[in-house]
Amino acid sequence: MSGRLALLALAFSSALCAAEESLTVPFITTPDEVVHRMLALAQTRPSDLVADLGSGDGRIVIAAAQKFGARGLGIELDPGLVQRSRENAARAGVTDRVSFVQGDVLAADISAASVVTVYLLPDLMNRLQPRFLQRLQPGTRIVSHSFTMTGWRPDGRETMHVAGPHPGQGDESSLYLWIVPAEVRGVWQADASRIRIHQNFQDIELEGRLNGREITASRATLRGREIAWEANGERFEGRLQEGRITGELFGANARQRLVLTRAR
Repeated sequence: MSGRLALLALAFSSALCAAEESLTVPFITTPDEVVHRMLALAQTRPSDLVADLGSGDGRIVIAAAQKFGARGLGIELDPGLVQRSRENAARAGVTDRVSFVQGDVLAADISAASVVTVYLLPDLMNRLQPRFLQRLQPGTRIVSHSFTMTGWRPDGRETMHVAGPHPGQGDESSLYLWIVPAEVRGVWQADASRIRIHQNFQDIELEGRLNGREITASRATLRGREIAWEANGERFEGRLQEGRITGELFGANARQRLVLTRAR
């Protein structure tokens, strides 16, 4: 092998090792009581598909099926753990409701999930953040054990005491909940209203005119597709659906239907 080819081979080998290293995370199991609380914090229901990223021995996915009646998908890089998860699911009697695949969490298709659970290091969390926002439907709940995402404020958080000793786990666990927000940034209009919405994840602010009056002060919230605000002494409760914000505007003595469409 020529010196140039040897150098290229060495460079490729180093890059491959670096890529593998970036995807390798330590396998530390989540205590069962934390698993249950993560799924409860997400308000997991039988209609949900729970995707666990870095699913380890499958305990979160299996608990979602056993305790909450949900369907589950585990995505795990280590093929040995995938096999163990399938065996654990068979012992638990939930193979009809769960599946496990060997794969990279940064490339896996999670678009069908309505609940996503993660116990991953901050670097992976931050690399997953744009995928969460681009691939998941608004309203999808994401619950993380221990680690947050840079810049995206959690919608909820809890600290819980862990009763018994657990490898790699202290006596407390922090849990974080995010709800994927709809994209509402931009200008919306109706007959006598023209509202510009500024958006930073789920945090939104309004300016413009509402029912012909300049908006002087407002408080607004966004939770998935659900949007609400108080402005000029009126309260609006609505939902983004099929490219429109539709809801009810409540005044001091009356209520009216308000439908806003994006300005062209």
